[in-house]
Amino acid sequence: MTNVTDVYLQARKQALTCVNEKKRLNEDPYLPVLDHILKDQTIIKKEFHSLQEIPTHSIIGTCHEGRTHSFAANFMPLLETNTEFAHKWMNLYQYALSEGLHDAITVYLFFGHYFVEEGNKRVSVTRLLNNPLIQANVIELIVDCQSIEQSDLYSAYLNFRQASGITTLLMSKAKNYDRLLKLILKDNQEELNDHQKEDLSSFFKTFETVLSKIVLEPIAATPGDAFLLFLEVYGYPEGQIIPDTVIEKELMRILPTIKTYPHSPKAALLTKAEISDHKSLFAAFKEPIKAVLISQGDPQTSIWTATHEQAFHKMANALQNQVAIQCYSGHQNEEIIQAMENSIAWGAQVIFTSHPLLLQITNRFAAKYPKVRFLNCSLNPESTAVRSYSTRGYEIMFLQGLAAGALSHSSHIGYIADYPIYGAIANINAFALGVKMVRPHAKVYLDWSTTTMATNREFPMDIDMIYIAGQEFDPAIQKGKRFGLFDVRASKFSNLSTIQQKWSVFYTQIIQSILNRTYRFDEAKGSSINYWLGISNGLIDVSFSQELPFETKRMIELIKNNIAQNNFNIFEETNAQSHQKPVPDPTPLSMEEIATMNWLVDNIVGTIPTDIQLIPSAEKVVQIHGLDSIDPLPFHVAQEMDHEPK
Repeated sequence: MTNVTDVYLQARKQALTCVNEKKRLNEDPYLPVLDHILKDQTIIKKEFHSLQEIPTHSIIGTCHEGRTHSFAANFMPLLETNTEFAHKWMNLYQYALSEGLHDAITVYLFFGHYFVEEGNKRVSVTRLLNNPLIQANVIELIVDCQSIEQSDLYSAYLNFRQASGITTLLMSKAKNYDRLLKLILKDNQEELNDHQKEDLSSFFKTFETVLSKIVLEPIAATPGDAFLLFLEVYGYPEGQIIPDTVIEKELMRILPTIKTYPHSPKAALLTKAEISDHKSLFAAFKEPIKAVLISQGDPQTSIWTATHEQAFHKMANALQNQVAIQCYSGHQNEEIIQAMENSIAWGAQVIFTSHPLLLQITNRFAAKYPKVRFLNCSLNPESTAVRSYSTRGYEIMFLQGLAAGALSHSSHIGYIADYPIYGAIANINAFALGVKMVRPHAKVYLDWSTTTMATNREFPMDIDMIYIAGQEFDPAIQKGKRFGLFDVRASKFSNLSTIQQKWSVFYTQIIQSILNRTYRFDEAKGSSINYWLGISNGLIDVSFSQELPFETKRMIELIKNNIAQNNFNIFEETNAQSHQKPVPDPTPLSMEEIATMNWLVDNIVGTIPTDIQLIPSAEKVVQIHGLDSIDPLPFHVAQEMDHEPK
């Protein structure tokens, strides 16, 4: 029979170890006290919940100070064996072994955590016995958001609690709650119904249990953060019962992302993509490569979608019998998922998705089908199984800025941007630097086409040149819509430039690298790959109308050639808006600094919008690729791609 004194001594040993470790970390070694936490806060509501089983790991403290030094922070007992407290603890332990603990404890629930009002020793014994649940009478406390230090996070928690019915799902960032709600709520649905709340709660509890078995060391991500990352890859299986084994298998595939949260493993930023003369020693493919392009939108109406499909067919024509292709497009997630499933059933070996919004679905299928190569058209800072590809649009925008500055008489130039995402801020800044090079005192007035209202009220009436962004990523833009650099003087609105994005060059290079069996050699550059290509790669170009003076076109052509030969650094030296970045910064910016810019240069009048200012369609893009999404570590830059194995 187990010696109960020995059990108590073992529990006390765990308590003392916890105290010493907490002191080493300069943390409070004892139980948090709810009275202390609520001292300066205003309780506005109490809710009495029915008797229920609660997770013991969510019980973090006690309500009153009287018992706080009797337990370490892990709820193990601290007092000597000859105390009345120790005798009661040991009697309770013996009773738990023989009869079980049937009496419910009483707890207060505040901000996702439970604090014990009555039953501290029962919690301690239950934890020692590794029982995950305990019966409890629950009283929930709601406080005034303005009285709590983390007011934004608490407000987001209450909103999520109301919509989902879950009281113990905690996030490290307020906006993560909104991201999760967008994944689980249907269109026009403000909160889940009772049945949906029950399903979600059950699924989260199962997920949390599996996570606790896999991740044993402390990590920065809360279970709620991990749940969000999981659902963003695999989607929310509403109404389905997912076995623990399936959750564990899928969770293991994204475990590095969860463990490094709020950062993510470095992604290799490849700025040169050429097919080398290296040939694999393995035999060439006997059958054509099966390649699929999946697009967001309709090629009959969307310039972006049509451009990619035309490029894909051009690639197939260039490679003739070496590749077989299929193209799909759709607006709804259901259509895209069906296209993915059809592609897998066809036996696709490489799948391209041509829109940033498709990254999450692409990630989901890449995790499920690791032998298939997946690439998404975006500038994606996170390390995933999906490679990304995008153009260095800032090179073209610098040239556009040169033209705008040279032609402007008022020195007041407008810029209407679209999405505040990675790479887009570099485009805006490069345009402004181009203006500044030829007209040092000119100002660029920035506003956004994707916000609910104007963000810049300082637009002067004498703006004579304006750049309108919009072709990138927007599947709704049709041929009649205006975008590009425009002259707006004398009541005319003439387009001065045309951008060419030659995606067929990239598609051909990727398929050729698969045929040459050199595709995997790029992985030596980093754990994940982003192809960020520009003028020097032949992937992007700009031409100007005859309305530009010959001398101006000559100057632009000269600088463009220098950019193509990597002899001109656009961001050689930049002055930023002083409240956002120290000025001046004489050090040339690295490629990763350019890709992740979140500040504006000093000749721009305007701001970068916040999430709450965006229209719903823009929110979806920014949610995935926005500057304030899950903070990545800086890109790892690999300037050269020789395709030689390491």
